[in-house]
Amino acid sequence: MATDKKLQCVVVTPEKAIFDEPAEMVILPMIDGELGVQPGHSALVGKLGKGELRLKLGTETKKWQIEGGFAQVRGDVVTVLTTRVNS
Repeated sequence: MATDKKLQCVVVTPEKAIFDEPAEMVILPMIDGELGVQPGHSALVGKLGKGELRLKLGTETKKWQIEGGFAQVRGDVVTVLTTRVNS
């Protein structure tokens, strides 16, 4: 079932905001496995592990390597605080 509802994914490092993009789903590399977040997800704060952050929008998947940090889901906004992001 397709939906027009999107999440806003914001990624911030100590130096600057890296990106702020919409997505249908965000897959976060948590310390104990991956977490998929879709619109309407419950609020949470969690610790990120080192791994691949993925944003899915239709048939396209954008990928970045992150070095741990924290993630917050609140409303339909996913905020990622990390030390480093590599394409």
